[in-house]
Amino acid sequence: MDCETKMNTNGRIRDEEPNVATSFSGLAHDVIELSELQAQLFAHDVKSTGQKTRTALVLSVVGLCVLLGAVPVLLIALGEFIAEQTGWPQSAGLAIAAVLGIVTSAVLLGVARNRLSAGLNSLQQSRDEFSRNIAWIKASLRSQPANPTMKPTTRADVPPRPR
Repeated sequence: MDCETKMNTNGRIRDEEPNVATSFSGLAHDVIELSELQAQLFAHDVKSTGQKTRTALVLSVVGLCVLLGAVPVLLIALGEFIAEQTGWPQSAGLAIAAVLGIVTSAVLLGVARNRLSAGLNSLQQSRDEFSRNIAWIKASLRSQPANPTMKPTTRADVPPRPR
């Protein structure tokens, strides 16, 4: 036994020599626990995203309703007013009113888009955590030796622990 290399256990004391079944069982348990935590994080992020994007959706609906409802009537009235006050033809007054309407709706939709993109960025935490978890699983699977002899590990070789 003295001529065999002992496995580095990172400071943990083992009662018995590990075997493939217990190592795989431990890894499977960690993967299942990691999956449960990932699902909880995703659910939290979806809820947070819904709360953050609600304002953007309301702004979008209000912007579209105003644009489709009252704005055409207002723009026609504005165009007629511009034509009467300036002595320009009716088509010129209506064109100026249309440009003002387009600019107003573009500003409203731009604000809604910014709020929507800010709300959707809250899913970034889930994506980042998921990437780290996949990297940890890959590193754990790679570190399972094919034979019982193993080189000593350094701190840099140890995969990060899941959160």
